Amino acid sequence: MIKMFTVIFAILSVAFNACNPEVDDPPRGRTGMLVFNAGEDFDSVMMNVHYYVPPGDPSKMDFQVVLHGAERNADEYIVPWAAKAREYGLVLIAPQFDSDYFSTRKFNEGNLLSSMGGINPPEKTSFSLIDRIFEFVQEELDLSFSRYNIYGHSAGAQFVHRLMQFYDSPYVNKAVAANAGWYTFPDETINFPYGVRTITDDINSFRAEYYGKLLTILVGTADTLRTNSLRTTPQADAQGLNRFERGNNFFDSNQQWAVSGGHQFKWYLQHVQDVGHDHTLMSPAAADHLYGEQE
Repeated sequence: MIKMFTVIFAILSVAFNACNPEVDDPPRGRTGMLVFNAGEDFDSVMMNVHYYVPPGDPSKMDFQVVLHGAERNADEYIVPWAAKAREYGLVLIAPQFDSDYFSTRKFNEGNLLSSMGGINPPEKTSFSLIDRIFEFVQEELDLSFSRYNIYGHSAGAQFVHRLMQFYDSPYVNKAVAANAGWYTFPDETINFPYGVRTITDDINSFRAEYYGKLLTILVGTADTLRTNSLRTTPQADAQGLNRFERGNNFFDSNQQWAVSGGHQFKWYLQHVQDVGHDHTLMSPAAADHLYGEQE
């Protein structure tokens, strides 16, 4: 287990209750924040990691990583998951990738490519930080888990679907990418970040490994607006004119490639009816999918 110099800040449960009316008073479970040193490969940037441990025996729970969107509001992402954490028995963590350090290249795109355009080794990608944070939180909170599930919304969904595509984690079990703005298609004719030209020289093996992972594309049926937050480059618009179209096209294209290549396809596509670009409504649907419907 990686040992990191850390500074731990306690957060009063009262503060959590104030922003989460679903948590009873007195508070149920533990909530707080840890500070994680990302290490020399990331200029020793300090990352806030919010957590929630519901009442009960953590050894009988699952471990759930929750990733924020472009607003980098990790603390707010814990809130809509809290009731589901108590219902299903989930230890929650929400790492915060501050925009001051983690640009779109370093967050949404996982720092897969360096600033010079070369492919970074796995340990220098931002994807690797999730595994290290997983180890770190367990040590700090005296927990013991062998794997985690991961959920990301919007920009976090971009991170998640690329993590599953480009990073081989020994810990990841299931992943949900919800309402991503745009995607990296495993298409060898298109340059990264929209495709994988120059990233792989064996597209069939690359797709086979990707399709064998447990990934769900979660899309709100009302996430159809072309707002200022939606990327509208020609490359992004080629994937669809809104997030709903892009999510469906991404899933359908990959399913077709899996069939034509004879690959096992373990993905799911799920629609959340009448929900737009709203993580507070997408989160419960993701929890039900991961721990209710599919278990």
